[in-house]
Amino acid sequence: MNNGRELIHAALQWHAAHARRRTIGAEKRRLDKEIKAEGFGMLFSGARAQEGDVARALTEAKRKELAALRLLAKACAQQRSRLDVADVIDLDSAVTLLPGVD
Repeated sequence: MNNGRELIHAALQWHAAHARRRTIGAEKRRLDKEIKAEGFGMLFSGARAQEGDVARALTEAKRKELAALRLLAKACAQQRSRLDVADVIDLDSAVTLLPGVD
């Protein structure tokens, strides 16, 4: 039961980090598009001032997402180790456990 909770917690953590990274990435793409539309004449525009902060936030969000993904992989490995004695086959939502091959 505890492994299942750890797996769910890790999955939710990764999902939140992934969604946050995607949101920051969308903001960075919007700023990049705005800067490209302005051209080089507007070197000190508001979008250029925000670009550095958003880029740093995106880098940090990527690090957090990767750390959450590592935790998820670890939780999956722990959960999988419990099932190593059997192969799992999913046919139309009906799960059948077959005896493991030694």
